[in-house]
Amino acid sequence: MDKKTILVVDDEGDTRYLLKEFFTTAGFNVLLCENGTLAIPHISKADLFITDFNMPGGMNGAELTKITKREKPGMPVIIMTGAPLDVPVDHLANKVIEKPFKFEQLEEVIADLLKEEGGCCD
Repeated sequence: MDKKTILVVDDEGDTRYLLKEFFTTAGFNVLLCENGTLAIPHISKADLFITDFNMPGGMNGAELTKITKREKPGMPVIIMTGAPLDVPVDHLANKVIEKPFKFEQLEEVIADLLKEEGGCCD
C-alpha cells in the first residue's frame, strides 16, 4: 500500500517542521508550505490537508480550504488555530483543531478522517 501524503501549511517554521517529523515518523509522506499561495500547486499531490487558519500574506486557512475543496473535493481538511471562534462557520474543513494540541489528539483526528475516506488505519 502506498504511503499517504499530508500537505501541511503554516507560516510558523517550527510548527511545520515539528509536524513533518511527527507525520514522517508515523509513516506519511509530507509536503510543507509556508503560505496558501505556495500550497495551491501541491493540493493534487496530497491525500490529507492540514492548514493554519491565521497566516499573514493575504490568504487565510478558510480561503485556502475553499480552494482545496474545489480542486480536490474528497480530500479531508483540518484547520489548526489558536482562535477557534475566529474560524467562520462555512470554512469547509472536516475538523478544526485548537492550538496548542497534543500529537495524540491530532493522530486520532487524522486516523478518523482517513478511515472515513476508506484509506487507512484499520
